[in-house]
Amino acid sequence: MIQVNITLLIQLVNFLLLLVILNAVLYKPILAKIREREAAIKRDRDEAEAMARRVEEQERRHQEELARARQTAAEEKAALIAQAKGKEAEILDKARAEAAKIIDETKSTIQVQASEVRAALDAQMTPLAATMAERILGRSV
Repeated sequence: MIQVNITLLIQLVNFLLLLVILNAVLYKPILAKIREREAAIKRDRDEAEAMARRVEEQERRHQEELARARQTAAEEKAALIAQAKGKEAEILDKARAEAAKIIDETKSTIQVQASEVRAALDAQMTPLAATMAERILGRSV
């Protein structure tokens, strides 16, 4: 049977105090880092999509140039098409290589930053957990 006395009130106050401390020291910083990482990931994705749109725009412009070249003269038609196709392949290969490079760099940067954040959080969690255990137990752990 549970007895309602001053001890219950003291334990309730201790529990609420622990919640306030955990919220301020642990939960809010972790949630802030998570939100920061999500924003960085979204920003990197937006940049990758913008680059993809630029590649599509370059390809569209190139197609327009091809259409104009076909209209100029029948004699130059074969030479201009061959030149344009070579240029197209070069531009697309370069753009794809650049986009792949940027995506790889972004992924590696995100992985490094995530590892650093995890390491920093792990380093902060151990002393905090020991301190909290000592305070809760009232003795050295």
